[in-house]
Amino acid sequence: MSTAVGQVIDLPDGRRLGYHEFGDPTGTPVIYIHGTPDSGVTLSGFEDPLAKRLGVRWIAPDRPGIGNSTFYPHRRVLDYPADLRDLIQHLELPNYRIIGTSGGTGYTLACAQALPREELLTVSICAGVGPWEAGQAGQSELIQKLIMVWKDQNEDFVKYMEGIFLAAAQDPDPTKMEAVWREQIKVFEPKDREVLEKPNALQSAIRVFRQVYAQGGVGHGREMKLNTEPWGFNVEDIDYEGIRLWYGSADENTSPEMGRYMAGRLPKAVYKEYLGETHYTIWREELVTEFLKELLG
Repeated sequence: MSTAVGQVIDLPDGRRLGYHEFGDPTGTPVIYIHGTPDSGVTLSGFEDPLAKRLGVRWIAPDRPGIGNSTFYPHRRVLDYPADLRDLIQHLELPNYRIIGTSGGTGYTLACAQALPREELLTVSICAGVGPWEAGQAGQSELIQKLIMVWKDQNEDFVKYMEGIFLAAAQDPDPTKMEAVWREQIKVFEPKDREVLEKPNALQSAIRVFRQVYAQGGVGHGREMKLNTEPWGFNVEDIDYEGIRLWYGSADENTSPEMGRYMAGRLPKAVYKEYLGETHYTIWREELVTEFLKELLG
């Protein structure tokens, strides 16, 4: 039995697209473009009641190979806006806002350029990875080493990650995945571990990895490959004005240097850096509330 959850639509080319909805079903549509490894199901924690309070209809699709979304082995970052467009039309959204995070940055920028301006009202990026050409300044030594593995030994990476996560993620007993994740985060910085060990965050991680590995590790592998090569466009070519970028000053995963690189190349971008916040601490209720209020205008 598959561990994938969520709603599904059929795409014109025969593939399926899985997605999740949280918050107020009659509220302002906000589309969440998830990170890597990640899934739209991550919003099932504090974000769901928060979105209800703010009148937000949070729509979170899973990319190909994640959850119920059909794996697409040769896909590109630039293919993503068409999938999102099909979902938008299916949901009959007259307008919407987008927030992308971490490994979802390239897809977010591609959508900013490709989707109709009269529909896409605001775009934002939280702790977003920079394009390949931005370099690795500000990233930890571990992340820099992992990036080269993701880039040059992608098939070996998939097998290695499947060896760690696959059996636990596909086990009907969610405590198996919890045990694996607790072991993985032992090497994290105490500040991050404190966030990730909270009950809500643990349950979110379990749900996410069960989605990510519902079809094996190929979707995760393709995601990492696409984030370790050029996205197929230059940041300078994006002419959507006023994209908001939010970064933690202590983020060694997707560093603030990446945010500043993009902010300097996007037209009228609004860059904000949060002192002392990391890749994991920045996504907390207090700050996500601020982000959503800013996104809603």
